[in-house]
Amino acid sequence: MESEISLMHPEIIMYSLVLAGIILLVWRRKKKFKKGVIVANTKYVKKTGYFKLLNAKYHIYNILIKITCILIILLFAVITARLYKTKKHEEEFDNRDIMLCMDFSPSVKGLNKEIINTMKKTVESLKDERFGITIFNNAAITLVPLTTDYNYVLYTLDLMEKFIGISNNSLYSKPGTTQTAQEKYLISVFYTGINALSGSSLVGDGLASCANTFNDDVDRTKVVILSTDNMVAGTQIITIPEAAAYAKKKGIKVYPIGTKSIKDKPKYRDGLVEVANTTGGEYFDFADYSVNEINKKIQELNKNSMVKTAFVTKKDLPELLVPYLLYLIPVLFVLDWRVRI
Repeated sequence: MESEISLMHPEIIMYSLVLAGIILLVWRRKKKFKKGVIVANTKYVKKTGYFKLLNAKYHIYNILIKITCILIILLFAVITARLYKTKKHEEEFDNRDIMLCMDFSPSVKGLNKEIINTMKKTVESLKDERFGITIFNNAAITLVPLTTDYNYVLYTLDLMEKFIGISNNSLYSKPGTTQTAQEKYLISVFYTGINALSGSSLVGDGLASCANTFNDDVDRTKVVILSTDNMVAGTQIITIPEAAAYAKKKGIKVYPIGTKSIKDKPKYRDGLVEVANTTGGEYFDFADYSVNEINKKIQELNKNSMVKTAFVTKKDLPELLVPYLLYLIPVLFVLDWRVRI
């Protein structure tokens, strides 16, 4: 966008012009010398060439001093009035919220490992989008609420990768005496089996908890990436259709990714397809696509979340005039010195 140069306080220029005019009027007044000695017959001296030369130099230096003083006053005035430049900008940014909702039961371990690895690359490329993480089994835990603190998101994904990478199913249980210090720490962060009697993979509760982390901002695109095998074992507080309806009410699109194990099991697969259809999302079989391909499809489907915003910046420009002021001040001293000699 084009830049415009303006003054923050133009009234200061008016005051300075008045001051400069007063100074000129005072300088133009003829001074009556009350001191000194009266010398006779100076008219002969005034006719000499040397006197005329000195007199001419004197008047020229006086005029130059006055001009320099006026310029210094005006430069001070303009600098004080704050010369600045305005520039109009227009930026595009992703007006989108993405929530990663992961079934953290042992049977989804392989899919989650692939998703975490891909999501790291996705998070590194985000700009202005908010990202969050919820995990669930028979209880849901919001690890990261929606945020633009991508360093914290990446740190959490690293921990999740370590959790999944250790091939020890005790990590999905409560801390025990035989576990290492690292295992105990990871369990304290990612343990989702709060009440083992209530079952596992309670997708309805997990999806509802994830949907509840979104606010009611209608201007933002809301996306949930749901990884699960949908093999619900136990009693859910909120059923999967109820959770899908709640997500739809909040304007959230859910993109379920089913494990390879349910591709040919309509009992589990169809429930996730219904979630996608209800919320306006899309279901993906991990057996047919890589997570990287799925992620690209989701990004492509939500390109309409790009929004434009216009804003104006102001930048002071003292560097345009201060150098001239620094040049003129020593010039004034030199001219004054020349007049005195």
